[in-house]
Amino acid sequence: MADNIIIINTDGLTAPSAGNGIWENRANNYFQYELEGVPTCSILVQGYNRLNKTKYAVECVLKYTQDVDYELILVDNGSDDGTFEYFKSIEHENKTIIRVTNNIGSGFPFETVKKIYKGKYLAAVSNDVYVTKNWLSNIIKCYESDPRIGYACPASSNVSNFQEIEFEFSSFEDMQQKAALYNKSDPSKWEERMRAISILSVWARPVLDIVGSFDPAYIHDFGEDDMAIRLRRAGYKIMVLKDTWICHDHDFRNAEDKDPIAFQKSIESGRAVYREKYHGIDPWDDVNNYELILLDSLNDINLPDGTIRSLCVDVKCGTPILEIRNVLRRQGITDVESFAFTAQAKYYLDLKTTDAKVECDRIDYIQSKYADNTFDIIVLGEPLNTYNEPVTLLQRLYNFLKPGGILLFKLRNTDDYKTFLRTVGLITQSDPDMPACISPEDILNVLKLFGGKDILINIEPYNLSKDDVAYLTGRLNQISQSGIDEEIMRLCAENFAFKVVKG
Repeated sequence: MADNIIIINTDGLTAPSAGNGIWENRANNYFQYELEGVPTCSILVQGYNRLNKTKYAVECVLKYTQDVDYELILVDNGSDDGTFEYFKSIEHENKTIIRVTNNIGSGFPFETVKKIYKGKYLAAVSNDVYVTKNWLSNIIKCYESDPRIGYACPASSNVSNFQEIEFEFSSFEDMQQKAALYNKSDPSKWEERMRAISILSVWARPVLDIVGSFDPAYIHDFGEDDMAIRLRRAGYKIMVLKDTWICHDHDFRNAEDKDPIAFQKSIESGRAVYREKYHGIDPWDDVNNYELILLDSLNDINLPDGTIRSLCVDVKCGTPILEIRNVLRRQGITDVESFAFTAQAKYYLDLKTTDAKVECDRIDYIQSKYADNTFDIIVLGEPLNTYNEPVTLLQRLYNFLKPGGILLFKLRNTDDYKTFLRTVGLITQSDPDMPACISPEDILNVLKLFGGKDILINIEPYNLSKDDVAYLTGRLNQISQSGIDEEIMRLCAENFAFKVVKG
């Protein structure tokens, strides 16, 4: 019986050598990309039925990926509508077809692809995604700008997580024309995130090899959230590219092609797996705290020249830290030094992944951590009146600001609709945070005493349905006939968002 012999020609390569740290070692010692014939990218298009969508998805890849050398990997994931025959008819000089006989999940063929793809990058395109001009070259430019970028994805239509940019178009041709005008590489539109929704995934080979594959503990949902936290803990950054747009032809808001019962079960199961795996960290509550109402105050602000210093207090895993930098980057400000304070040790590691200087201690000891007149921007993540000594904490944070610095914080509304319903005899759940009963008017007066100026108060509303608001309006009309609109607005406010400038 003949031996099975494998010969690997390494004559033109050099052995790994010691560098000066993680990124130099990874860059210097990951040498197999220099082998002859390796394409820049391997593009995976996976289809399961929906042949018309699959055809257009592939046509877009072929037409709008002219500026990058790539191999094409086509996966028929158990289709019965002629997808396999269509894949065989496609003409591309570097093409591989994988046929899965029975669809047991979209992640299953990905493991086979990982073993055979040849490119420096691997792009995964589902059959309801239509790529556009410059899509891949723009993403690769982002990767090559920083060795720490481990995952980059474009903006799209029909996506959550604030990755959506909506284009109005009358046809796919019109869509492509508008996307071609839009897709101009612009680093000021790159946003670092704690997580990203993978409408279209592009991976650098070292990242997949170092971080590993998707965890099969997740049936479907939260698998990409799990990959995100592992990426960041391995030292990599996650980027959403707002300079590049693709079309996602899927109505996820109305659960297109989903069984609602199975979908809900997948959500609950995946979320529970994540919390168990990461010791109590929640993939939604602890990661998706974008604080948009607070941070919107940072748009078009006047900041001094030089390094901007920001402090984020109790912002969970750290999304507001990244969002401050994203907001400032759009204004041309890139020299930002970040600091973070948390009273909960479980967030310490993930806060460190934001490159902030992190302190973990009881909130009572924050005074000993920072000097007065130090920061340009301070954000308090938890509502002020959920702390034991809210006014004392407010004064400390205010003192930490430089003159002209900005303090952003929330105040939990203790006169909300739940309080109102209890007063009219209906039992509703109390706020588990047990906030102190402090009115926004009281806080406004305190800030004026401190010398604060340019004070702005916005409302962060509850997510109430129209029927809920109509019910509250009806109950109020039974009690009072004046000031109903103003009172409804107050009842529906979950938090009051404050911005104050240090005078």
